[in-house]
Amino acid sequence: MSITSSSIPIRRLVTDPSQLPSDYSRTPGGTLFSTTPGGTRIVYDRTFLLSLQQSPLSQTPPSLPTIPGCTVPKGSLSVSPKKEFHVPQAVDRRSSKTGADDEQFAIDI
Repeated sequence: MSITSSSIPIRRLVTDPSQLPSDYSRTPGGTLFSTTPGGTRIVYDRTFLLSLQQSPLSQTPPSLPTIPGCTVPKGSLSVSPKKEFHVPQAVDRRSSKTGADDEQFAIDI
């Protein structure tokens, strides 16, 4: 008679964002999970992930520019007119003798 052993499934409750690994995977149904080096799958609860939405880490970068329609929904901010900046004209430093017949390099034959 042979005896086979199998591991007992364990449900771990993640209570702190520091316990989350850096590599995640998704199932076709949208469930978010991670795999440990030993092959154990850690499935994350939707309510826990939604609670992380208000954490300070999820608010990074703090100096995100205001882009209407991208970082801020359209119509939620009154956009003030921007100042026009004076762009200096480019100075032409090429010599006065430029022509289409000039060769770029002188070749000795």
